[in-house]
Amino acid sequence: MKKWYLTAIMILCVASVKAQKVSNGSFKVLANETAVSLSIDYTDSRIDKVPFDVFLEGENQWDEAYKDISLKLVKEANRHSDGLKYLNKKTENYQLVFKAITVDDDGETNGNLLLLDKDGIVIGEAEKFNANGGHFGSQTNLMGDAAERLGKKIAQFIKKQMK
Repeated sequence: MKKWYLTAIMILCVASVKAQKVSNGSFKVLANETAVSLSIDYTDSRIDKVPFDVFLEGENQWDEAYKDISLKLVKEANRHSDGLKYLNKKTENYQLVFKAITVDDDGETNGNLLLLDKDGIVIGEAEKFNANGGHFGSQTNLMGDAAERLGKKIAQFIKKQMK
């Protein structure tokens, strides 16, 4: 019985280490909103161990791929939303921006979620977001798989923060 309790405690510890946490500000202002902009920013990230600008040199159709990635993120966030509508365009009051830090060769994406006010000032930040990529396809396809998983995680996180 002791082994079972120790195993359960270890699982909870590992889960809490990987859990998202608010490191700055708050996301509670979204409780009064009906819609919020949601996007992914890769500009400061490392994709498959290279800086984003180097990655872009080998991606001749990045604009099209990015549009697909963004749509997957927003679509999945809306599937898991409780009333708040996530949009793929700017809204009047707030923007949620996922700042990717690393993207592995399988598309696994790590980063932070920022809440910006209408002036672009960060009023909330949450760390330790992680989403697995996929198994087959191009790098951008695998990034799209991760974006779907991120959409779900972001929507669940925001639901919890608005309570």
